[in-house]
Amino acid sequence: MNERTHASLLALAGGYIIYLAYEILRDHLNGEGGMSDAIAILSVTVLFLGGLGALYYAWRVYRQSKKPEEQQKDDQSVK
Repeated sequence: MNERTHASLLALAGGYIIYLAYEILRDHLNGEGGMSDAIAILSVTVLFLGGLGALYYAWRVYRQSKKPEEQQKDDQSVK
């Protein structure tokens, strides 16, 4: 799999996980959630941090995928 495609899929997954955290929080604040306050806060926190972690990892993978291109540009400019 192409590293940029991998980074894109990771970013989509991270965004979706953050969206799920938002949905749980919104439902809980509207009184529609059927879970206790502690479980809702814990769930939102874990999902939000997991989503941020996935987005950070996607950014690192994307940045790593650009390094070979930068090295090729540097090699061509030296010649």
